[in-house]
Amino acid sequence: MTYDFAIIRHLRKRLGLTIFGLSEKCGVSYVALSKLERNLGNPELKTLDKIARALSLETHNLLALAEHERPQIIETSENINDLQGLAGLVGRLADFDNIKIMHGRAPRGAKAVALHQHRDEYEICLVISGRLQLHIRDSVYDIGPGQAVRFDCIFDHFYEAVEDVAFIHVLVAKRG
Repeated sequence: MTYDFAIIRHLRKRLGLTIFGLSEKCGVSYVALSKLERNLGNPELKTLDKIARALSLETHNLLALAEHERPQIIETSENINDLQGLAGLVGRLADFDNIKIMHGRAPRGAKAVALHQHRDEYEICLVISGRLQLHIRDSVYDIGPGQAVRFDCIFDHFYEAVEDVAFIHVLVAKRG
């Protein structure tokens, strides 16, 4: 796994620290910090512990930031297998590791039923234009332009387009 420790520079600057100030605060030489911020070197865990404490972070959080600092760009697809029965649905799907995002449009009267329960996910739906109804358990929720709904996917549910609708649909893993 590759880490981008340039995040240390970003974090120290956000705290208003110079490299010399961080060096003093954590007890790691400014030369070692400079190399680390430029991704030159392979730090020991005890060094990362010292730096993380000086930045008011847990070491695992510093590592997570270093791992995810760079944006991940993927190609979207027209594969919208998570929904069925939505005649006329058009959209694009971005499928990241722990999150799926779909931008879609559907005509009035279309119904979307989840192919399966997403027991380990939360679902979010943001309506851009038009109206959707969410049927979940024994309740119906009307969602209009500029409104969003979030719920646990363990519950059986389906959507119905009350009007022609444009929406953003997101599935987020409960655990990373």
